[in-house]
Amino acid sequence: MISSDFISRYTTALYSTPKECAPTYDEFRDMFSTGQIRSKEWLIDELYKLDIPFTTVAIAGAWYGTLGHLIKSQFISSKIVMIDSDPRCKVYVDNISQDGEPYVQYVTEDMYAYEYSEDIVINTSCEHISDVMGWVSMLPIGTIVILQSNNFIGGKDHINCVHSKDEFIHQSGLSKILYSGELVMSMYTRYMIIGVVGE
Repeated sequence: MISSDFISRYTTALYSTPKECAPTYDEFRDMFSTGQIRSKEWLIDELYKLDIPFTTVAIAGAWYGTLGHLIKSQFISSKIVMIDSDPRCKVYVDNISQDGEPYVQYVTEDMYAYEYSEDIVINTSCEHISDVMGWVSMLPIGTIVILQSNNFIGGKDHINCVHSKDEFIHQSGLSKILYSGELVMSMYTRYMIIGVVGE
């Protein structure tokens, strides 16, 4: 799924992005680490298998946009909105997205302040959120939600790890689950649930 063209777009954007807005060495390394890429490909594979009709996708905590661009490459007709509170991210991602991608948008905003209206809302960093259920409850009823977390308690700013998919389902407050699973990696296990926001 990660092509040489995909990598090239990310490295080329470094030339046109001011140094203060570009990913640091550590951030770039982590963006393309095995764990990050496998987790995103897993998400896309399971979404594809579910064959859910959708047009719009919002990604909360989109960081430097790798997941958004991967989804766009797999679901060509989708409109992607990426949201992150770090203003550096938009500058860099806009340099990646500027050619021929009118349906990829980056918004610098707090994920709690954004008004979600998209068909699917994704958050792959729930280990960074103190109250996952509280955030999910802000989403419109009927929204399809894709969530990921992990059990890597030693990670930076990992304030709310889980240790099983059942614990994660309970933490989310979602009553209708379309998919749940785990991806075992060398340093941690990542958990994912896909569900629907209910009343």
